[in-house]
Amino acid sequence: MKNHLDFKSLQIFSKLFLLKAEEIGYFVISIGLLIGFALVVFDAFKTLFFVPSYKDFTQSSILILDKFLIALIFLEIFYTVQIALLEESAIKCVEPFLLVAITALIRRLLILSFEVSHSKELPVEKIKYALIELLEVGFLILLLLAGLIVLRKMRRG
Repeated sequence: MKNHLDFKSLQIFSKLFLLKAEEIGYFVISIGLLIGFALVVFDAFKTLFFVPSYKDFTQSSILILDKFLIALIFLEIFYTVQIALLEESAIKCVEPFLLVAITALIRRLLILSFEVSHSKELPVEKIKYALIELLEVGFLILLLLAGLIVLRKMRRG
């Protein structure tokens, strides 16, 4: 009986220890994400301040858009970590990951389409690969949106 009691108390201690370690890990990751977000936003505003010094306005616009969208992704990943830390059910954590993935893909779609439409001279091969990538990214966005819709419908009833 004593052996069973010792094993049970060790098991409870192990679970509590691992849960605390997980919470500390999420906390450290959250701080890192917020620092990364602040650095990216600072860099984006610095780039915005020096727009007149760039030769090509299109290139500077792409850089600024890219940095602000990366900052948005940092915030969404932070939100995902926050939900993972505060929620009991793992299924609730899926939606923020889908939203982060959709945002990242939309970011890629915007940057790629902006680069293709504002480049002065593009070889036919590069245009072909860019169009294929646009098609693939668009398809992935639709797939993830469908998954998000199914997830929300499952949650409602």
